[in-house]
Amino acid sequence: MKHLSFWLILLVPGWLHGQNADGTSARQKFISGGSIRLHLESGGYTIIPGDSENIVVRCTANTEQLKRVKVVIKASGASAEVYVSETPHNNFQATIEVPRQTNLWARLTAGELDVRGVEGDKNIEVLAGRIQVDVPKPELYGHRDASVMTGSIEAAPFDISKGGLFRSFEQHGPGRYRLHAHVMTGEIDLRGSD
Repeated sequence: MKHLSFWLILLVPGWLHGQNADGTSARQKFISGGSIRLHLESGGYTIIPGDSENIVVRCTANTEQLKRVKVVIKASGASAEVYVSETPHNNFQATIEVPRQTNLWARLTAGELDVRGVEGDKNIEVLAGRIQVDVPKPELYGHRDASVMTGSIEAAPFDISKGGLFRSFEQHGPGRYRLHAHVMTGEIDLRGSD
């Protein structure tokens, strides 16, 4: 498995450079119920459950700079690291598909991170921008907290609405999953079911 991870590091950037500026993608087999760490440079990211047990990263941008984007996926057993770097400074979007049952850890320098329909722990931080997370079943979460240095927190499933400087909340519920969201400057939106 170590050799496979090594080859992914070497091959994935090559695949990306070989694609045209309309879009590009990378894929890696991964098990349901594992943990994925996402290291993301600026852009708009949507994380959704896929139809199979794979990690799939699809990138798009209206610029030739898409050719420079690097995606590296390193998977070993029940854990994986995903790196998206050298992203264009405007109009860069990426969709990341993961197994529905996945624990997520994500760090984004700037932009928007939208997590939809993924069940598991979530530990998400953005320096500047917006975090959106679907929380259709708030009872699945035990410890949950969110904070912004400057901005707002909307967390209807947990009866929270705050805005301004140094805003935060922390709660303990009955569930087994943990939820942590932090933005230095921007917004956090923890959405319930419509």
